[in-house]
Amino acid sequence: MALRGSLSEFELPNIFQLIANDGKTGQLVIYNKEEEAFVIFSRGKIIAAGNGNLNQQSILFKYLMTIRRYSEKELNELLYLCNGEMKLFTHELIEKKYLAREELKTLAKMSMEDLTCGLFLWERGHYRFDSLENVEDYMTEDISLLSDAVTMEAMRRVDDWERIRKEISPDTVFIPVKSNVSDSQSFSAMDPAAYILSLVDGITSVETICSSSFFSEYRIYETLLNFWQNNRIIPFKKPHFPVKAAKKSSVRNFPALSVGTISFIMVHFILVIIIVSGLIINHSFLNQKINIRQQSECELRTCHFENKIRIAALYYQSIYGHTAKSSNQLYDAGIVSSKDK
Repeated sequence: MALRGSLSEFELPNIFQLIANDGKTGQLVIYNKEEEAFVIFSRGKIIAAGNGNLNQQSILFKYLMTIRRYSEKELNELLYLCNGEMKLFTHELIEKKYLAREELKTLAKMSMEDLTCGLFLWERGHYRFDSLENVEDYMTEDISLLSDAVTMEAMRRVDDWERIRKEISPDTVFIPVKSNVSDSQSFSAMDPAAYILSLVDGITSVETICSSSFFSEYRIYETLLNFWQNNRIIPFKKPHFPVKAAKKSSVRNFPALSVGTISFIMVHFILVIIIVSGLIINHSFLNQKINIRQQSECELRTCHFENKIRIAALYYQSIYGHTAKSSNQLYDAGIVSSKDK
């Protein structure tokens, strides 16, 4: 029967248990729209794991380049000579003394466990189990992990992960209580906690430590939390500036006004508005009266002048027998004065 389906219908712990009980050999592929991961089994035991970003080979390369200071070119040449087979490659690493056997085993077990446990954090996706030939070529030495033991560890991490992330955020920066005098490159996989502690410098964030380290995100977070709880490190907090504190203090010490005082101020404020409004209205009314009076006087003078000129014109016509053509003729005849021209 083909082993495939949705993780919502058949959860990962049940899948691992089924593979272990049946002693299956092959590759379990877990995937969704964003990513894909795999776990390789040999007779029901886990011998390799990885995802789109990390696998045991890339972790081993990062360790050898960071701690042992070998070049990537040198490691790739050795891997090429081993035809890309992980088992032969790790055997040559030990034979050529790139690292010790126990060191390799410790690193391989940690990376295999971390990569596999990380799959249990997936909330959605699908799975399928494919047959795989020559699975021994993917092994690191003869190292394998029991599926039941890894499943129990994974379930513990799932329960703790949410709690740990509430305590430590990715941008948290820790300060060592005692200065780290050892170089991070002097540590080995035999003591991962000491290596992680050496990366704490009061400047580097947890997110940066995770991206630069060959250990898993969970292992780093868990180790930092343990150091914090044991007072080996403390989170860095940005200081509060005195100027801002003084402003807050002045606001807090400002005396509060009573309801009666506020009412008194409001009443007087309204009275001032009423008085000012009255003055403005009165001033506008007076200006309007003055304008009307001036206009009336002007119209009266104009009417008086026109009547005077009309009478003078009639008088001129009665004397000379014809109508005056302009007010100048009336002036020349002595009928009107210069003011009436």
